[in-house]
Amino acid sequence: MLDEMPSGMLGAYTSLSLGVMFIARPFMLKKFVNRSLLIDQAKQQFFIEYIMILLAGCLVLLLNFLLFSVPFVNGVVFFIGFISFGFFIAIDMSLEKERRVIEKAMEDSNVVMVSKQFYPLTRKFFIVALVTTLLVMTIIMLIIGRDMAWLAGMDPAQMNIMMGITTKTIFKEISFVITILLALVINILYSYSKNLKLLFQTETNVLESVTNGDLSTLVPVATNDEFGVIATNTNKMIHGLRDRIRILTRLNIAKEVQKNLLPNNAPNYPQMDISGRSLYCEEVGGDYFDYFKFSENKIGIALTDSAGHGVGAGLHMTTIRAFFRYGVEDYKGPSSLIHSVNKQVTRDSYESGRFTTVFFVEIDLENRLIKWIRAGHEPAVFFNHGTGKFHRLLGDGMALGVDVNMQINEYEVHGWEKGDFLMIFSDGLKESRNPQGQMFGEKRITDSIAENADQPAETIKKKLIQDLDDFRKTIPIEDDITIVVVKFL
Repeated sequence: MLDEMPSGMLGAYTSLSLGVMFIARPFMLKKFVNRSLLIDQAKQQFFIEYIMILLAGCLVLLLNFLLFSVPFVNGVVFFIGFISFGFFIAIDMSLEKERRVIEKAMEDSNVVMVSKQFYPLTRKFFIVALVTTLLVMTIIMLIIGRDMAWLAGMDPAQMNIMMGITTKTIFKEISFVITILLALVINILYSYSKNLKLLFQTETNVLESVTNGDLSTLVPVATNDEFGVIATNTNKMIHGLRDRIRILTRLNIAKEVQKNLLPNNAPNYPQMDISGRSLYCEEVGGDYFDYFKFSENKIGIALTDSAGHGVGAGLHMTTIRAFFRYGVEDYKGPSSLIHSVNKQVTRDSYESGRFTTVFFVEIDLENRLIKWIRAGHEPAVFFNHGTGKFHRLLGDGMALGVDVNMQINEYEVHGWEKGDFLMIFSDGLKESRNPQGQMFGEKRITDSIAENADQPAETIKKKLIQDLDDFRKTIPIEDDITIVVVKFL
């Protein structure tokens, strides 16, 4: 029987078996742990350590069987000791490995992505708690069962005498085992807390850096659990913020470039006062306006509104500007210019479905003649200062980029008086909404103009924009807005 063996001999065989496994341990760790993925090394460490301890227990039973013919079944209780204490030792070594992995991941900035199939910490805690409870109960039951079996084999006359001694012995054995197991459990909890603290600090430090605007650091991913998932998602967030900042930087550059494409100053004519401005609902937009000085007495003004807004509309706007700049080089009149621009726009934009509306006006100062073309655009407004009445410059016409052979109708009006003015605008102005969902509308536009009709063109424009801001309150601009005011002097 295993119990009848000298304790020194049993201890020697146990030490020999553990020594053999200790010698083989570095080779096993190098082959199965160190060569695996960093994120899996702690798990691999647990399995290797536990397997080697169980193999040491099996080796002890094998030596006893070969040298002393001790049946394997008699060593079950002894082997359960290896199962129990080996479990705690393997977990402790695994946690130590995890701590080194975390530190190495921090040093190497390891930022691998954790898959959706991760191992939750709650499950790990549950398994450890469950196994610990089962092992403690098993060991206690074995101690009690062994002592009960010993009492059962005693003489009844001696049983009453030995009962008190046996009870004390059982209590001491159980107290000793529970103390050892409790110490092992506390050690594991301490190791867990150290690892969790390290993971918390790493995640918190990176998040604090992000809060302060530093996106240069990522969270090292060292565990395949919730912390690994949080680190992975945090890194995705940081990458997203980096991309966002990079996009915003490029959009700001595009905004500056587009701003330079619009006229900074209106041409100087003593007979009239001109002011224009574009407001974009995003960094870049699709509205465009421009002035073309054909002679000392003739000027052209174009206002276009490309479909949509944002980057796509902004790119489309730059091509429209290029086509207008190219077309005015050989200017023969409004119809000829718009026909040329439409031809180019249709060729480039027909398949993409993008189009642009245009209001183009030619002002002949010498003959006091206004010619205009309305290609799907919002009608311009002409204000007669003498009568205080408004006239809409209507006209038929299709947006550019739809039909290369579209009919282009040209309209004209003769004469104006001092103080009269013309305002061209995009539909984003009257379609702007307030918090109640109401549109700014054409009436508010004309009311603002009439109220400031005696002011310069720049003031009329600014007052109109201010009235729009007061109307919108906190509601952002939903569409690009462009306004050009021409006041006749």
